[in-house]
Amino acid sequence: MRRIVSALLGAVLLMGTCVEGYIQSVGFYVEHYVWPEQKYGVLTPLRWQDFVFLVMFWIVAIVVFYLSYRLLKFADSN
Repeated sequence: MRRIVSALLGAVLLMGTCVEGYIQSVGFYVEHYVWPEQKYGVLTPLRWQDFVFLVMFWIVAIVVFYLSYRLLKFADSN
């Protein structure tokens, strides 16, 4: 029973993290590269808040990736 729950939880976390990472990456690209180029004609430099957001988001994403990996590995162990 624990292995089934671990596999389901690990799969949900992995898929959710992959989808959210993709959405955030595309959103960041559109917000900081596409819109300024279309609206103002030039790219605006990133602020320190943007760098902090990126670092914090990917730290959390990597931790969740690792957690899902460990859950899936536990579900696969004999």
